Amino acid sequence: MISGSVEQAAERLRKAVPIMVRHGIPVTPLNYALWYAYVSNEDPTLNLRIDEIVAAYGMIPLTSAEGLFREHVSAAGNYETALVRVKDNLEQMVQGIDKDLHATIADTRSFSSLLDECNRDLRAPSTSKTNVDDIFGTLDKLLQGSTAMQENTSRFEQRLSSANDEIRRLRNELETLRQDAMHDELTGVFNRRAFDLELGQFLGQGERGPAIHLAMLDIDHFKQFNDRFGHVVGDRVLALVGKQLNAITRVGVSVYRYGGEEFALIFCGGTVVQATQLTETLRFSIERLVLKDSRNGERLANITVSIGVASRGAGETAEDLVARTDAALYQAKSDGRNRVCQV
Repeated sequence: MISGSVEQAAERLRKAVPIMVRHGIPVTPLNYALWYAYVSNEDPTLNLRIDEIVAAYGMIPLTSAEGLFREHVSAAGNYETALVRVKDNLEQMVQGIDKDLHATIADTRSFSSLLDECNRDLRAPSTSKTNVDDIFGTLDKLLQGSTAMQENTSRFEQRLSSANDEIRRLRNELETLRQDAMHDELTGVFNRRAFDLELGQFLGQGERGPAIHLAMLDIDHFKQFNDRFGHVVGDRVLALVGKQLNAITRVGVSVYRYGGEEFALIFCGGTVVQATQLTETLRFSIERLVLKDSRNGERLANITVSIGVASRGAGETAEDLVARTDAALYQAKSDGRNRVCQV
C-alpha cells in the first residue's frame, strides 16, 4: 500500500516537472505542491483556474500561485503558516521566561527570609552562651543560601540570554516574512515587491509571452488630503482607491501599489486600446467617489487620479517600460490631471 502511494507520487512529480519547465514556473515548494495537485486531477476547479491563468499569461504569476495554493491546496498558505509558527514560538518563549521568573522570585523571597533570620540572630543580645559555633552556623546558612541564589540567578540569566537570541531570530524571521509578503496591507492590492517580480516574469517570456501593457496611476493632489485632513484621512483615500482597483482585477489584469499614492496595473494580452479603455473606466469610477467625514457624513472632497499607459516594445526592459509609462503619467498631470494619457 505504501509502495503504491510512493510510486503514484513519483509518477505525478514526473508529470509535473516538465509542465513547470515548459511554462517557466519557478522551482519552489509552493509551485511543486500546486502542480502536483494539478497533475493529480483531484480538484477540477483548480485545474480550470490554472488553465485559464496559463492561457492569459503563458505562465503562472507568483501572486496567482500563492492565491491558488491558499484556496485549493493549503487553507493557511505559506505566509500565514510561517506567521503562526513565529507566534507559537514567541508564546512558548514568553511562557518559559514567565515560569523561570516566578521561580526566581520565589527563590529571592526565600533568600530574603534567610537574610532576615540571620540578621535577627546577629542582632540578638550577646549572652554568655554565644560562641563561635553559633556564628559559624549563621555563616553556613548564609553561604548555602547565597550559593543557591547565585545558581538560580545564573540559570535565569542564561535563560534571558537564550531568550534574547531567540527574540533576535524571530525578529529576523518576521522581517523576512514582511519582505516576502506580496500584499499591501492598507490598500489590499499587491505591493511593489510583487510588481517588480511579476513584471520581470512577464517580460522574461520575450516574444513567446502575451502582449504586455502597463499603466501607472497617481492620486491627484494627494498631499492636500494629508495637509487638510490628516494622515488618517489620507490612508482612507488610499484604501478607497485600492478598493476600486481591486474591483477591476481579473485574469490578465493585476494591480499593485507602486509606492506612496502611486499604483501600477499590468495588462497581459489584448491591445493597448483595450487597456486604455479599462483604465478610463477605472478613472471615471474613482472620480465618482466622495470622501466624507466619518463623524457627520459631511462631504470633504472628491478623489481623482491621473493615469499613464504604455505598451512594451520589442526587446524593451522593465526599466524602459516603467520610464515611458511614467512619462505618460506626467503628461496626464501636465494636461490638467484627472485623465488618461497613452503613449
